Amino acid sequence: MTSSRPWCGFARWLAIAASPSRSLYPSPSRSSPGPRAVAAAKGPPLRAVLWDLDGTLTDSVRLVVETMNAVIAAHGGPLLPYEKVGELTGLPLDAMFRLAWPDLGAADVESYRVEYRARYDGVAIPATRLYRGARTTLRDFHAAGLLQATVTGKRASDCERILRGLGIKKDIDVYLGGDSVPRPKPSPDLARYAMSRLGVSPHESVVIGDSAADLAMGKAAGAHTIQVLWGFSRSPLPDAERTVRTWRELREAVRVLGGPKPGILGRSGPLRS
Repeated sequence: MTSSRPWCGFARWLAIAASPSRSLYPSPSRSSPGPRAVAAAKGPPLRAVLWDLDGTLTDSVRLVVETMNAVIAAHGGPLLPYEKVGELTGLPLDAMFRLAWPDLGAADVESYRVEYRARYDGVAIPATRLYRGARTTLRDFHAAGLLQATVTGKRASDCERILRGLGIKKDIDVYLGGDSVPRPKPSPDLARYAMSRLGVSPHESVVIGDSAADLAMGKAAGAHTIQVLWGFSRSPLPDAERTVRTWRELREAVRVLGGPKPGILGRSGPLRS
């Protein structure tokens, strides 16, 4: 097992990189809307939804962890706990590899990255599945006139392949990956680029994700943020404006931000993917 010191240093970097002016805010109460949620009702209506992929739309965090540990084991490194890798989902691969080898050189990082991608392409992508409720929600948001983008840490080409394989690419207006911008999550670059491609402002956008990096990115970009609790993080995170436990709660949260858009809550029965 690696020393906790590199991990602590990375955690501090995550908090600082998320916002240039301040670290993560204390977690607000989820019993009533926070000030940003109240302000949303008076601001411009929602026009765009920016989706994370792993742990949000797709039930795939486990596949990321298994692929990472397969590469590490092949080179004699210590297997990483699910919790450690899961916390970094969406961030660059070198951050994950350096949990196992804190002093890993750039050449080895690149070699392991190539190996990871080969394994991921061959095994994990074909095994990726949507969460139950994701397909219906994407289609209803699209039918309601909401623009949709993916803001995932994966390569954009991997994202496109997954969206196409799952049959949901037609509902996504812009698909972006970690290689679409110079700085990865939790930098706001990916969210800002998605908003510019969609032609919307931060106040007209919401970032939906399951990890600290997703929500920190959205907050730093000035967008609304919604945390889903069915992915990696099962407890509310500091940068979540709202948290939801079900797809129905998610659709309701988006409806509140979006105003009276038809179709968002069009189905009363169980949501099926």
